[in-house]
Amino acid sequence: MSYLVVVTFDIKEGDPDDYNVVYEGLEKIGLKTKLKPDQGEAVTLPTTTTAGKIDGTSAAAVRDDISTKAKAVFIENNLKGEIFVSVGGDWAWGQRTV
Repeated sequence: MSYLVVVTFDIKEGDPDDYNVVYEGLEKIGLKTKLKPDQGEAVTLPTTTTAGKIDGTSAAAVRDDISTKAKAVFIENNLKGEIFVSVGGDWAWGQRTV
């Protein structure tokens, strides 16, 4: 089953280069800063937010796997901060500009 995974993060005392390496690391595990809808053009997610469609056996299993991998991105780059992982099944998403 596929799940929509949304990860937001904050880096303690992070500079722009730190954020870039986290974005790159998260993209390697399937989480991007832009999402393409079924129809239309890709949308850019708000700052420090990544998302992606991830296959797995359960929402909890996907959450645990992505949490571990996201944490590893921080550790590999000697960064500290907060990571929030949300996983949803039977999902839909939309974007609005205000």
